[in-house]
Amino acid sequence: MILFTGLTGAVGTEIIKLLPEYGIPARGLVRNLDRAEAIRQAGVEVVGGDLEDRDVVNAALRGCDRAFLLMANSRQQLELEKGFVDAAVKAGIGHIVKMSANGADSNSTALLKRYHGEAEQYIRESGLRYTLIRPNFFMQNMLHMAGSIVEEDKFYMPMRDGQVGIIDVRDVARFILDVLTKPGHEDKTYEITGPELVSFHDIADQLSEVMGREIRYVDQPAAEFKQSLLQWVPDDWYVETVSELFELIAQGSGALLNDEYIRVTGRAPTTLRQFFRDYSSFFEKS
Repeated sequence: MILFTGLTGAVGTEIIKLLPEYGIPARGLVRNLDRAEAIRQAGVEVVGGDLEDRDVVNAALRGCDRAFLLMANSRQQLELEKGFVDAAVKAGIGHIVKMSANGADSNSTALLKRYHGEAEQYIRESGLRYTLIRPNFFMQNMLHMAGSIVEEDKFYMPMRDGQVGIIDVRDVARFILDVLTKPGHEDKTYEITGPELVSFHDIADQLSEVMGREIRYVDQPAAEFKQSLLQWVPDDWYVETVSELFELIAQGSGALLNDEYIRVTGRAPTTLRQFFRDYSSFFEKS
């Protein structure tokens, strides 16, 4: 039995779609039970509760031999991940897989990368067998730009000429399930990327090609980006931490390309053009 956290988010949603293909007994720890129906329909046993509740976490881990840890970004993230690791040790979990972040480092200038780096180290020192997965920038992040793309044929981000080894969340989900269900991944750290290294100007060019109209990337000053993001997410902590990540991308931290995905899964990762074809309805003008 594998315990999954984070099944209602972007990565978790794709994991749910793939689970029937893997045919593994699975349990999901879900905070918002209003969003759990699709999880149940996929044959996953649902445990309702929050990672802050140690008794709930202990109960969810009982009878499991593997666990997947994915947490939404929050001020309490590091504390909650450490608590989950402690519970996994107590429950005798044989293998924990953590969703981390590209460039996770306890000395990073970006808070979220520090959180991930410290959590990774805590797992390494716990005595658990582990796998740490650090995906690059998600293709699905472009869906958040759909509004201005549809209305203005532009998207605004503070990335300057930074490049990313952009990866499809659907591929990240498959990588996670392969690592959880196949031997040979214990005590390893994987930085995973898509098949190409692109700047955000390149992303605009490929989207233009697929959609058949010119779409431009506008390099937005960081201060303006923060103000625009605050209109959508009125949370200073969230806006500041996301801005720190984007500044690192602008400085080149995302410019990583490797073949780890194809080496582990035996499949070619999704190209950016194919992603835009698959999600073209998000960018079509009404």
